[in-house]
Amino acid sequence: MNCRKSVLLPGLLLLHFVPTIALAQSREHTGLLAGIVRDSTGLVLPGAGVELRTLASSASVANVPAAADGTFTFTDVSFGRYRLVVTCPGFEPSDSSIEIAAGPHPAVTIVLRLSGIEEQVSVHASAADVPLTPTLQSPVSRRQIDTLPSESVSAGLSSVITLTAPGVAADSNGGFHPLGEHAETSFVIDNQPITDQQSRTFSNQLSPNAIQSLDVITGVPPAEFGDKTSLVVRAITRSGLGVGRPHGALTVGYASFRTPIASLAVGLGNSRAGNFLSLDGVASQRFLDAPEPEALHAQGNVFNLFDRFDTRWSPQTTLQLGASASRSAFETPNTYDQQDAGQNQRQRQHSFNLSPTLTHVLGPHAVVESTGWARRDVIDYLPSADLYADQPAVLAQHRSLTNAGVKASLTATAGAHAFKVGLQQTTTWLAEQFRTGLTDPAFNSPSSEGFLPALLPYDLTRGGAFFDFQGDAVVSQWAAYAQGAVSTGPWNVTAGLRVDSYRGLSRAVGWQPRLGTTYTIDRTKTVVRGSYGRMFLTPYNENLILASSTGPGGLGGGVLGSVAGAPLTPGHRQQVDAGGQQTLWRGIHLDGEYFWKVTDGAFDFDVIFNTPLAFPVQFRESRADGGLLRVTLPESHGWQAYATLSHSRSRLFGPELGGLRFSASYAPVARPDHDEALQANTHVEYRASGGLAFWSGLTWRYDSGLVAVAVPAYADALTLTGDQQAAMGLFCGDTLATRAQPIRSCASSTFGAQRINIPAPGTENDDSNPPRIVPHHVVDVAAGLDHLSIGKLPLRARVTVINLFDTVALYNFLSTFSGTHFVTPRTVRVEIGVRF
Repeated sequence: MNCRKSVLLPGLLLLHFVPTIALAQSREHTGLLAGIVRDSTGLVLPGAGVELRTLASSASVANVPAAADGTFTFTDVSFGRYRLVVTCPGFEPSDSSIEIAAGPHPAVTIVLRLSGIEEQVSVHASAADVPLTPTLQSPVSRRQIDTLPSESVSAGLSSVITLTAPGVAADSNGGFHPLGEHAETSFVIDNQPITDQQSRTFSNQLSPNAIQSLDVITGVPPAEFGDKTSLVVRAITRSGLGVGRPHGALTVGYASFRTPIASLAVGLGNSRAGNFLSLDGVASQRFLDAPEPEALHAQGNVFNLFDRFDTRWSPQTTLQLGASASRSAFETPNTYDQQDAGQNQRQRQHSFNLSPTLTHVLGPHAVVESTGWARRDVIDYLPSADLYADQPAVLAQHRSLTNAGVKASLTATAGAHAFKVGLQQTTTWLAEQFRTGLTDPAFNSPSSEGFLPALLPYDLTRGGAFFDFQGDAVVSQWAAYAQGAVSTGPWNVTAGLRVDSYRGLSRAVGWQPRLGTTYTIDRTKTVVRGSYGRMFLTPYNENLILASSTGPGGLGGGVLGSVAGAPLTPGHRQQVDAGGQQTLWRGIHLDGEYFWKVTDGAFDFDVIFNTPLAFPVQFRESRADGGLLRVTLPESHGWQAYATLSHSRSRLFGPELGGLRFSASYAPVARPDHDEALQANTHVEYRASGGLAFWSGLTWRYDSGLVAVAVPAYADALTLTGDQQAAMGLFCGDTLATRAQPIRSCASSTFGAQRINIPAPGTENDDSNPPRIVPHHVVDVAAGLDHLSIGKLPLRARVTVINLFDTVALYNFLSTFSGTHFVTPRTVRVEIGVRF
């Protein structure tokens, strides 16, 4: 039996860490056991022999080789106790006992050590078993993905990340801000890197129904990762390899806001070939988060298809082919004023992805892996039929993003040394069409103090014409990286180097050293770690052409808010992390980290009039720092829990270097609207054994509030419309602003806003004391029965309540990134599924 020993640089360890695979539903009196095999560095061991034996006689019940991603599956195993034996040439064998019973079983992770080194075996999902690395990571199992409540009806994957990873500030429509940055997140899905934005208004992200496990890296990444690296999300999709006869579930449900839900997941295959297919769809009258407490003009739907085919050409060679297609259509939610005007702006998105991966084991200590991909997003933003119903401007857009590339790597080990080298090439084809014209005569009146002469030719109310733009571009990127690791005694040292070449609307080359170390104190079960990295950040591709255009037909010279009409250029970042892990009484695990980042040429976004249309902008410098903590309690008597606590501070330093802005410029030093001082998550779950397999969970999320840059003082709030004042809860004494009766002056000593903390007069400072959204708590609960039956029909049922206490709060207010949006109101969702 060949067995791959893939190892890389410690940061790279993170990259290949795939959280434990959850156990699937049991059938009648049989169960399905799934798991993963790793080496002591955290990398998977494809080809390892996994055998299930009877406990009494040690007779073999079933055996399978670990798949290319290290996973294994046993299906239709009779309830009872067994021995689980795992072997791999060059490693000490694992021999542990395990019980298979009705209901979900604790997930199984097997960790093998090299021969002659003490063996460690894990048969539960405790975070204490996560391999030591020089940065913080958050594993997410299939069971967590399945049971965590999604606070976004249209972006479930983003919701899972927000609720499990520290350092993530929640925003509307499934958006999130990692470690003080706007949206610098890389998704690596089955070895395919995706650095373009994946939140709902930019793309159709992969459905959680297709994902087996996640690993979220929040520190200095290994050299294999580049571009958007504040957060690296490694996802492993579900596979049918070794499943046997068809297994899966068909689920239907219904939720508040007229939200029907349906999904199908089915896997089948033997030890040589397997296929997994998932289909799901949802439609809702509150598809996107709304700018009012009531959802107005917020209907939408999304349909996702995912298929993964695996085949073993030989014991050494495995081919995986993943394909996905998604379609979504949704309305842009209206304010009350826009609803009265009859505004009917909509957006359509089509996404497609194809990604083959070939893995070849060269021997017990080396493996070659290559991945290719082709991905395409097409976005259409449609105006109202009556152009003057769109206030204060009519907007229309068609854009497409096509990305194709290849990535190849060699991973090898020699004694205590491990290394990985790789090459990556990507090409992105961009095409953009954009049209706008002013429809509100008061928006840019020549008699107003803030009149912009450059907008007058596009004022349709004063005889102007449409501003029309059309452009295309090709962005080519090359990267090469090498990373290695060496262990000696309690020390583990990793080092890597990545070189990126960017050829787009601008050109640059980035050299990026990475260094990390860990020191283990066995006596106290303590790990101390530190890492340093230099990162090369490329401009966001979304609306890049328009934001960078100059000259005739472009946006140079201040037209529509252009900063300078200069192409956006890659930025450079230096980052330092310091942290550690501590295992306490009964396996309670603490993992903490401090991070510090300085970026030259930092990126942000600005939106137009509370729409999903966002344009990149670049600043001279940004600085961010903060602390992260994750606490994990191992499973005990059916109970398990985790909590995350994060503090981050983000600062932007002007001037702005390029891009497109529609709002007022920031101060020379300012907190951006994605800065949030404190975030916290707590998730507690209970699972009963046997019987109906009852489970329940509670998730509590606390957000201290994003910066609200639009209202630095109470006097600024007095100039807003009555609708905007009502949304923020503006008051003067006992008088509360309404749409019909806005507050234009206030003589009372008691004034402020219910949903925004406006600094006291004379105390506002864009850096040290900016206005912020009022802190808020959101509690979600869920409960289910995983082993129901009607006759011989096996069923599962669950009920989820989002925002149990119906908290009325804002995500943001007139934000430069996303406008104004309210937190999801109380939502009840009921689902029932058939298992087969």
